[in-house]
Amino acid sequence: MKTIEDEQVAIMMATYNGANFIREQLDSIVEQTYANWKLFVRDDGSTDETMSILEEYQQKSGGKIVILKELPGGGSANANFAVIWKWVKENEDFSYYMFCDQDDYWLEDKVKNSLDIMKMNEDVNKPFLIHTDLKVVDDNLNVICDSFAKYRNLNMNIQDLNHLLIQNNITGCTMLWNRTLNDMLYLDNKSVAMHDWWMSTVTSMFGTIIYIPTATILYRQHLENVVGATEVNSFGFIMKRLKNLEHVKHTLYIPQVQAKALLQVYKDVLDNDNRKILEKMSELRKKNKCKRIFTILKYHYLKQGMIQIIGEILFI
Repeated sequence: MKTIEDEQVAIMMATYNGANFIREQLDSIVEQTYANWKLFVRDDGSTDETMSILEEYQQKSGGKIVILKELPGGGSANANFAVIWKWVKENEDFSYYMFCDQDDYWLEDKVKNSLDIMKMNEDVNKPFLIHTDLKVVDDNLNVICDSFAKYRNLNMNIQDLNHLLIQNNITGCTMLWNRTLNDMLYLDNKSVAMHDWWMSTVTSMFGTIIYIPTATILYRQHLENVVGATEVNSFGFIMKRLKNLEHVKHTLYIPQVQAKALLQVYKDVLDNDNRKILEKMSELRKKNKCKRIFTILKYHYLKQGMIQIIGEILFI
């Protein structure tokens, strides 16, 4: 009989000029209490020492770390993850999958704790996604906030498609998901805003999302973060948004594009309720301002937090 220790987990890491922090991240993976994992890494043209560090760890990993070379694509963190995900899906056979950033630090029970919860709840015939809280830390791993959810003023238990379409609350580097969900994904679609956001909406439509309110990662904040943690509702957050209103408007348009792509990709398997939710979101730009506001209120396409909702209504 297959035990939990027999379940091999594919970990996928996208790298680019990550030499400053990548050793700590690799060490934290190597030191996981759950040992049955394999790490697939693709570098996106680093000009620092990232590749030499990766090669060093690959040589001493006993085959557990695989560097994917000469694969076309990339150009952004999202595109790099998509290239790795597609290669693993087409060439390897795993039951469970995780994404990994180059600059964080995994707490030693991260894989084990997520896999334990997965095995206790999973129906293997349905998409399942586990995600967790994070500790927000500085360059030197000093804790800024014990809870990313608190720092970002997020209710991680909001899992309905209406809300997830406008605001993702799942952080990709905390996720563990099963093969059934993996088989349903199309992360190489150019309309994918971010891989974790696409995955949260797909799982909301067809499967189960489980949130673990315990941090499994030290989520490092530094000047080179591609996607970082901003303290929502702070004065600095508000001023930053007001100084770049075109960016705010663009972030409200992105969900509409992604909703249209989801509708096209999954049109043959959607139920009527989810189809309607996607249709109304994807058609927002065709409406005048009053009708856009009416639609987001009627269908609860609402961000979390009063300040963000006010901003959404003003600039949608």
